[in-house]
Amino acid sequence: TPTSTHTTNKNPPSLINKVVGGAIDFRSPSNYIFLPHWMITSLSLRPFDVVDVSLKTNTPPGSAVKLRPHSSQFTKIQNHRAVLETELRHYSALVKGSTIPFDYLGKRYYFDVVELRSAPRGEKVDMAKVQDCDIAAEFVKAKDLLGKKKKKSDDDDE
Repeated sequence: TPTSTHTTNKNPPSLINKVVGGAIDFRSPSNYIFLPHWMITSLSLRPFDVVDVSLKTNTPPGSAVKLRPHSSQFTKIQNHRAVLETELRHYSALVKGSTIPFDYLGKRYYFDVVELRSAPRGEKVDMAKVQDCDIAAEFVKAKDLLGKKKKKSDDDDE
């Protein structure tokens, strides 16, 4: 059974306090863990913060993910869905409520994980594996467009 690690911020000042990922190697010194930048940011960690790491063997495979881009500029990229599918391969698992970055053509784009569904039944889950999974990705309205309303034209008043 594939395994993943579950990292928890022991003093959570952030909205999210858990992330899931896979180990690349086990060469860190005793009582230390090296995390990717996106995990550090998601957990609002600083150097030498204490975290709890546990082994997870029951993270379900994902079947679908809904992502909210922080910027609507990402959706203007030609073939942005293919870019997204390629970038998702860099993650072993996702957690609902986390923010993940993608780098494309020298620009960093951020996405909130809004919803996750497991395979094969499509149940809503808080975390899911995406590595080696056929996962359908969907976008919801970009953060920079939330709350924006169309201006009423002068012609509507007549």
